[in-house]
Amino acid sequence: MTTDLKLKASVSYLEEAIKDSIESGEAEDNMDQTGLNHYFTDPIEDFNNFCLYGRELSVPKGMVITGALHRHPHIITLIKGSMSVVSEEGRKVITAPSTWAAPAGSKRAFYALEDSIILNVHITTIKSEENLDELEEEVLAPSYSSIGLEEPNYKLLGVNV
Repeated sequence: MTTDLKLKASVSYLEEAIKDSIESGEAEDNMDQTGLNHYFTDPIEDFNNFCLYGRELSVPKGMVITGALHRHPHIITLIKGSMSVVSEEGRKVITAPSTWAAPAGSKRAFYALEDSIILNVHITTIKSEENLDELEEEVLAPSYSSIGLEEPNYKLLGVNV
């Protein structure tokens, strides 16, 4: 995987800018316009009782979202629609149906060019929706440094934060 550190920093910067704009009242938090569904397989006995977890998000046309930072590799499928995606791996427009593998330590920004549905699939020890907080701790990372990676450097963007 080729990592563009400037793109990595730009995704984190965009996320902070969105949060700041919502907090200041300059922008609205429209996540209530998305739909989120959770899917779990039964535990797989032959694999230490791990299960698969699918997180399906419906994103309306025109919405910008940033994804979470992921601790482990996982599968992403754009089930419906078209999205512009930016990550440390580059910028691209993806049109459904499309599936790809995301490496550990990945984080993305999405712009929905059409109404879209995106699905992330993770391996987990958590077996149900009742423990989503635990699941998020298991599959998501609070920072790059928490998973042994360098934090994004906004100076690469010419921005002082």
